[in-house]
Amino acid sequence: MNKVKRFAALFMTAALALSFSACGSSDSGASDAASSAATSSAASESAASDSSAAASSAAESSSGEAKTLNIAYQSSIAYAPLLVAMEKQMIENAYDGDLTVNYQLMANGSEINEAITAGSIDVGCLGAAPAITGMANGVPYKIFSGLSSQPYALLSNDPAINTLEDIGEGTQIAITNINSHPHILLAMAAKEYLGDAHALDSNLVVLGNADGYSSILTGAVDCHMVISPYNFMEVESEDADIHELEIGKDVWPNGNTFIVGVAGTKLYEEDPDLYQALCDGIDEAMKFIEENPEETAEIIAEGYDATPEEILTWMQDERSAYQTELSGVLELASFMGEEAFLDADKVPTALEDIAFDNVKGN
Repeated sequence: MNKVKRFAALFMTAALALSFSACGSSDSGASDAASSAATSSAASESAASDSSAAASSAAESSSGEAKTLNIAYQSSIAYAPLLVAMEKQMIENAYDGDLTVNYQLMANGSEINEAITAGSIDVGCLGAAPAITGMANGVPYKIFSGLSSQPYALLSNDPAINTLEDIGEGTQIAITNINSHPHILLAMAAKEYLGDAHALDSNLVVLGNADGYSSILTGAVDCHMVISPYNFMEVESEDADIHELEIGKDVWPNGNTFIVGVAGTKLYEEDPDLYQALCDGIDEAMKFIEENPEETAEIIAEGYDATPEEILTWMQDERSAYQTELSGVLELASFMGEEAFLDADKVPTALEDIAFDNVKGN
């Protein structure tokens, strides 16, 4: 069984044991956090084991020193460049030495920020919003590459909910975390349609992508704000009648970078060769996706309840793009400052505030 499939299988299996908490709840919140942590831990242990075995054939460095790179990511086809790099050992191959790359699946960007702060993770792939929040809060990293722009959607299993105005006080909306990228995008929609970016904050329920997917199918939550492929899988599911609420393209512009890769400043400053191998490996993965879309879809599909043909169609959606150049990230940060998701004095105003010097864009 392919390692990507094993990671997602662990994640989806854990999703069957559903538990969730409303924003601000104490007892149920602790239960949710424990559930998400257990899921991430199981997937991480499997990933670390697989990656260590895969790296055994790496060439020895001239110095004879073996190195380890720990990378965390989340569940979505938005992470295709990382999944391809993992499958093809592209980072290992780009490094002139003995390198083991451990890949760890985590539930949300907050977990990744905590892991990088603790020093257990060197590199994280996460939403642009939690990356901005992490840097504002002093997490020692910057963006080393954009990864993708992917379609998000707000979906509901309630036929009475067709617009944001239909969402009532008791309606539960699943998101990956407070101040996560889906939270900020939902806030943008709330600002546009309800006049208040925080109008839906009391409706939020914290669930990982896979848990949210299972929850909306079973009716445990009313709505799900989620990235591909889960939005497509939910709408096309035969197990529930789920529809997408329309959000204008002017609210979530196509092509804006939603997922980024961040690297610890220690890695960048103290091991430039390994940092360059990381960048080169992701660049190679981007080229592979462009030149081999069918094979890429096969790699990704093994982790989801979807065929390679379905995955390929979703990857080729007009809202989907895999690119290293950043787009709209500073604009996103500005919105977060204006709506008090960031302290005003911590809002980045230039690319160098949030990205290393090899990164281009805005």
